[in-house]
Amino acid sequence: MLVPNLILQPLVENAIKHGIEPHSRPGLIQISAQRRDQSLILEIRDNGKGLKEAKRERVGISNTRERLQQLYPSAHRFEMISAPQEGLTVRLEIPWRTASEEASA
Repeated sequence: MLVPNLILQPLVENAIKHGIEPHSRPGLIQISAQRRDQSLILEIRDNGKGLKEAKRERVGISNTRERLQQLYPSAHRFEMISAPQEGLTVRLEIPWRTASEEASA
């Protein structure tokens, strides 16, 4: 499977800085990837405070949104999902591609 270079880094950094760092308790970040039909679903979860209030979108998130729009104009999804108690999940859905499929395209 192909994942765009550096697409996860700003999302993980955001989870550390804004989800985990503000708390004195231990933090947890989970990264998962799965194939669903012809899509790749990438998720970054943290056990921070989540999105309890509307906040200004930071550079890492806005840059990721812009990159996804450039790479997959109408073939992607980007979601930020706040858990009921605590935590945030950032979910990316992009087309499933392998290196051999890219080479033949």
